[in-house]
Amino acid sequence: MTSHRFLIAIFVLLVQTQLLWGALNAPSLRCLDTKSNGDVELIWVVPSDPGGVFDEYEIFYSTSLAGPYIQIANINIYAQSNYLHVGANAQIQQGFYYMVTRSDAPTYQYSSESDTLSTIMLSVANPLNGTAPMNWNQLHNPVLPTSGNYSIYYEYPIGIWNLSGTSSSTFFTDTIDICNSFINFRIEQPDAMGCISVSSIDGDIYQNLIPPEIPILDSVSVDRLTQNATLGWQPSASGDTEGYIIYQFLAGVWTPIDTVWGIGTTSYENLLSNADTNPESYCIAAIDSCGITSPLTNGHTSTILTASADICGRSIELGWTEYLGFSGGVAQYDIFFSENGSPFTLLTSVSGSTTQFTANGLNDGSNYCYYINAVSLLGLHSSSEIACVSVNFPDLPSYIYIRTASVQPDGSVFIHWIVDPTVYVKAFSLQNSFSASGPFLSIDYHTFSGQSDYNFNDLITNANDRPVFYRVVVIDSCNNEAMSSDTAKTIHLHGKALSDLTNEIEWNDYEGWPTGIQELRLYRSVDGIPDPIPIATFPPGFGNSIDDVATFILSNGLFTYRLEAIEAAGNPFGFVDTASSNSFSIQQIPRIFIANAFAPDGYNKTFCPMGVFIDHNSYSFIVFNKLGEEMFNSTNFNECWDGNNDGSPAPLGVYHYVLSLELPDGQSFHKKGHIILIR
Repeated sequence: MTSHRFLIAIFVLLVQTQLLWGALNAPSLRCLDTKSNGDVELIWVVPSDPGGVFDEYEIFYSTSLAGPYIQIANINIYAQSNYLHVGANAQIQQGFYYMVTRSDAPTYQYSSESDTLSTIMLSVANPLNGTAPMNWNQLHNPVLPTSGNYSIYYEYPIGIWNLSGTSSSTFFTDTIDICNSFINFRIEQPDAMGCISVSSIDGDIYQNLIPPEIPILDSVSVDRLTQNATLGWQPSASGDTEGYIIYQFLAGVWTPIDTVWGIGTTSYENLLSNADTNPESYCIAAIDSCGITSPLTNGHTSTILTASADICGRSIELGWTEYLGFSGGVAQYDIFFSENGSPFTLLTSVSGSTTQFTANGLNDGSNYCYYINAVSLLGLHSSSEIACVSVNFPDLPSYIYIRTASVQPDGSVFIHWIVDPTVYVKAFSLQNSFSASGPFLSIDYHTFSGQSDYNFNDLITNANDRPVFYRVVVIDSCNNEAMSSDTAKTIHLHGKALSDLTNEIEWNDYEGWPTGIQELRLYRSVDGIPDPIPIATFPPGFGNSIDDVATFILSNGLFTYRLEAIEAAGNPFGFVDTASSNSFSIQQIPRIFIANAFAPDGYNKTFCPMGVFIDHNSYSFIVFNKLGEEMFNSTNFNECWDGNNDGSPAPLGVYHYVLSLELPDGQSFHKKGHIILIR
């Protein structure tokens, strides 16, 4: 009884398990790999079996999508995920496959059918034009979401499969780049699980009838070392390219001059080139393994550069022919130069429409080399040949030096300069300005005479008003201002009279001596009488002084000053020169006192004006009585009226006077008044 109940319990449990888990899913059929002998390998993803009820996989096959299907295999290994269908003949006929899973519980249960997949049948045509158009069927319609794009392979040589391209559709046209051979093709489609569906193989005898792709000729340059034309290009995109034919434009015809081999060869140097003397034009064509050549590239024409020295312009004139061949033309020309064999550096860049340039800032005696680099809009480069030229400017004196620029008493300036007499130049231009920075104007032109000493007295410029700057400019054989002397600056002396019987004097230092000033000596004249001894000496940079003139009150008050600069020792030419300033006069203002009474018999016995810094030459003093009769007249400042008229004492009373003299500014001064004569 117990045994019977146990068997019943087991049966109930099995039934409950089958009801719980149900039938398993069908395998997920993903790939069909057609082998070269026509067998087909099926590859799938096994279904989940958590209850362990798997019994077998059943594979069904038909040569028609509509059937009938026959079972070709029973697979009772759960983990198996592939099967080889031997004898499928899939190289000549299309095969269709689906799978089901049988579950083993108390009774068998079958899954629904898997997706039906078709072997991929490839059909390749041969239109005899150098192409292979092909099409094929889909693995599944619609495309499985796990399937990728198609890859197209061709077999060449035998046993070697090469990728030709990819496609997302079921057709593709391959371009034949093999001369004459039987070529097989096949299609592969990957799946996300990692398997690959492979099509049947189809092929035919194909010939390469299509020319290789045209290479891109980048530039025609001139090699800086050999001066030969060098070509650079991008290789042809055709895989069967064997080499490149080089053409040169000769006698009006594109003439092949050489062939270089290797698809990766991208440059050529013409060893018979004359590109350093004339522009040369080149183009190229690709040649494939069948001897078929591509069309010619566009022609490129090299650039010729000429360089000539303009001795008088102290420059080098560059001119070049236009570079031809760049798509869109030349964007700019870069000009490179080298001086005396130094590395080439960029001098400047000019626009693509410019074909000439003037190089300035040259060093005498140097050798300059140049080349032009044409730059396209796409950044491609082409270089010209190297053109070299030496520059030798007209010889110049080793020195030109102004010894002095000294102001004369009349305000003119005496200039003394020396030059190197051993070098011929055209002339010397003496120039002056009122500013150190110019502008300088020529005031004298001295033709070269072979002597070393020159001088000139500038009578036009008035150095009494302000300092004047002088320089001497060398005029070379090209009539250019080739070099200049040092600049000399005159001493300008000025000042004013002060009310405390002193004179304030100011000046600027002399400029132009290489060693500077040793000392400055100030000289003074009183009423035109010079003192040969300086009244004071000053160091350079002092610039002003106060002169106390109280001791000269009896003079006319005219003080004239002159400053001398003494050159410091050490002049490279061995000179110790002296330069004078302008002569500058200061007139002290007259101070006059006139009494209002005098007594010939008393303390003030005479009557006359009293004062200091009076101009005696213009002095006039007249006394009248009340009737207008003249009592006294004198032009001598030191002569006074003693109260007599014609030797007789004038009577007591009021008398009138008129004082006349000339002031320092040139104006006439008149003063009228009265005086009381006391007896």
